Amino acid sequence: MEHLVETLVPLAFFASIVLVVYFTSKYNYQIKKEILEKGGDIKLAKKKFPFLEIGLIILGIGLGLAASVFPQSSDLPEDSKGLLVGACVLLFGGGGLVSAYLIRRNLDGKK
Repeated sequence: MEHLVETLVPLAFFASIVLVVYFTSKYNYQIKKEILEKGGDIKLAKKKFPFLEIGLIILGIGLGLAASVFPQSSDLPEDSKGLLVGACVLLFGGGGLVSAYLIRRNLDGKK
């Protein structure tokens, strides 16, 4: 039974990724098709810095992992250490996302 679970879990994971990509692409195609049928114009907005958000989120997660070294070196119970590591990663990753939003808003001229 364990062998079956070890096989099905990764298979289900990758199948779910494929399904999400498929349905997202299908939905986007249908939306664009409807807009064109109604006489609309599809303009793809070009961003000045296309990887700003991804870069700042990765930077925030990296800072969160670096900051999680301090709770690991303290004399806390093991359960608390794991919780603090996750909290640091989420906190700094969220900070990266918020800073990307603020930078993007300033670059676009919207205040």
